[in-house]
Amino acid sequence: MKWLKEMLEDCIYGLTSARYKKLKRPAQLAATKPDTCVKILNKSAYYVIKDCAEITLKYLPHYIYSGIRDPISKLRGNVPEQDIIDFANRSSREDHTQQLLRLILDDITRETVAVKTIQQESTSIDFTLTGEEDDVYGDYEYGPTEELEPIEEVTPVSDSVNINDASSVIYTLKQALL
Repeated sequence: MKWLKEMLEDCIYGLTSARYKKLKRPAQLAATKPDTCVKILNKSAYYVIKDCAEITLKYLPHYIYSGIRDPISKLRGNVPEQDIIDFANRSSREDHTQQLLRLILDDITRETVAVKTIQQESTSIDFTLTGEEDDVYGDYEYGPTEELEPIEEVTPVSDSVNINDASSVIYTLKQALL
């Protein structure tokens, strides 16, 4: 039986082998019926179980996501468009979902900066020999002979995206994840 429809968070769980990803279903049970499979001896134990389960449901995706190396590239192509839309809409209503959105937007920014840096650092050198070179070994310099262009400042995606504007968030997430 499916407890909740597939969501972006479920895609995140699918990226890890950590045992914690299996906490979702038990947490859902404990949040709705804390005395499932246990005998509650006092009122406070009931609420400790219930509240811990509710916190787990809200913040388990953050924990799992933070443990994934290069999460954006791993999520790319694995998140259905409808899940992106649902996630963006929920982020305007749920604080914990908005916090996860901020983590994702920060990683999108990091990935964008890394790609721009790599593109800027790569130089095109012609290695073909024409037979006319005086000394192909030269002084065996340790760096490029020309100045590298300064790396352009990149505005963090989380700063340039109004997280209260669902269409802007949806657009940014689609660009990064589809």
